[in-house]
Amino acid sequence: MSTESRIIGESILPPPSSVTGIGGWFRANLVNSWFNIGLTIVFGFILVVSLWYGLKWVFFDADWRVIGTLGGRIIIGQYNVEAACPGRDCFWRPQAGLILVTILLGMAWSVSGGGLTKRIAILVASAAVAASVLPYGFDKMGLDVRILFVANVPGLALGWAIGRYTRLGTVSWIVVFAICAFVLTLILLKGIPGVPFLQPVSVLYWGGLTLNLLLAVVGIGLSLPIGIALALGRRSSLKVVNLVCVTFIETFRGVPLITLLFMSQVLVPLAFPENFPQNSLVRAAIVITLFSSAYMAENVRGGLQSLHPGQSEAARALGLPVWQTTLFISLPQALRNVIPAIVGQFISLFKDTSLVYIIGMLDVVEISRAFIQGNPEYLASAKEVFVFLAAVFWVFTFTMSHVSRRVEQHLGVGKR
Repeated sequence: MSTESRIIGESILPPPSSVTGIGGWFRANLVNSWFNIGLTIVFGFILVVSLWYGLKWVFFDADWRVIGTLGGRIIIGQYNVEAACPGRDCFWRPQAGLILVTILLGMAWSVSGGGLTKRIAILVASAAVAASVLPYGFDKMGLDVRILFVANVPGLALGWAIGRYTRLGTVSWIVVFAICAFVLTLILLKGIPGVPFLQPVSVLYWGGLTLNLLLAVVGIGLSLPIGIALALGRRSSLKVVNLVCVTFIETFRGVPLITLLFMSQVLVPLAFPENFPQNSLVRAAIVITLFSSAYMAENVRGGLQSLHPGQSEAARALGLPVWQTTLFISLPQALRNVIPAIVGQFISLFKDTSLVYIIGMLDVVEISRAFIQGNPEYLASAKEVFVFLAAVFWVFTFTMSHVSRRVEQHLGVGKR
C-alpha cells in the first residue's frame, strides 16, 4: 500500500487543545518560560488591584451628580446664559445643528452600506436620545430642546432615505451637504439681527464641547489641503516657492502653539483690513489650522519621498506633464502610505483645541474648571469632572483611530 493510500485511509486527528484556543495562546505567550511566568504574575497582580480600586471608585465612591449639575455647560459653555441670550431660549440652536449632523450620518450610512458608518450614526442618535432624559441644572432645558434631541432619530432615518431613494446618495453630494450643514450651524449659533428667535449671540459666549468641535472641524478640513500644498511647494524646483514653504513650515513647527495663540491676538489682525470683522474664534481657528498644516506638510512630504522615483520617470516617458504625474500618480500613493500619520495629526489637533483657554475662550475643559473653582461645594468632585472629560476626549479620538484602521484595511495599506 502506498503512503498516499495510508494517509487517505487513516483518520486525521485535530490538533490537541493544549496548542489551540485561549489555553494554547496562554501557554505560548504568557507561561512559555520562567521569565514570562514571573512577568505574568507581576502584571496580573497590578491589573487586578487597579481594576478593583478603579471600579470601586467609579461605582461606589465617586459622586457623578456634579456632571448633571454642569449640564449643558459641558456642551455649549455660557452660550445660553442671560447675558448672552436674553430670555435664555438659545439652547435649541446647537441641538438643531446636531440634527443636521445626524442627517449627514444617515446619508453616509446609506451610501457606505452600513458597517462602521452605521454604528457611528446609531451611536450619535442614541446619545442624543439619552441626553433628552438627563437632568440639567443651570440650563433649564425645556421640552422644546428635549424634543429636538429626540428628533435626531427621525433625522437619521431621513438622511438614510435621502441617500437610498434619491439622486443625492453620492459621496459628492454628501461633501456638499456637509459644507452647507457646517455653514448653517454657524449661522444658527451666531444668529441674525432682526430675525425672531435668532438674536445674535457674541462669540465670547461660545464654549464647551461645541467650541472644541468647531475648531477641530475647521482645522481638520483646512490643514490637510494646506499641508499638501506646502509639501509640494517644499519639493518644488522653484527657489522662491521652496524658500517660502520651508520658512513657513519651520517657523510654525519651531514655535509652541500656546505662544502662537498669544501672538494671534496681535499678528492676525495685521493680515486683514481694519474694518474686517474679527474675534477670538476666528483667530484661534486660523492659528490652529496653520500650526497643524505645518506638521501635515512634513507627513505628506514623507509619503512622497517614500515612492520609488521610477514611477515619475515612467510617467514622464509617457508624456504626462508634472501636474498630472503628481495629482494622479504620486499624491494618491503618498497619502495612502501616511494615513496613520495624518490621522495622528488630526487627533493631536482635536486635543490641542483645549489650549484656547489661554486667550480667554471657555472650551469644555476650561468651563468645567471655572465651574469647580466658582462653586467651592464641588471642589471635592473635581476628580469626577476631569475623569468624565477624559472619557469624552477618548471616545472622539478612539473613533478617529478606528476609522483610520478601517480605511487602511479597505485600501490594503501594508498588504499591497
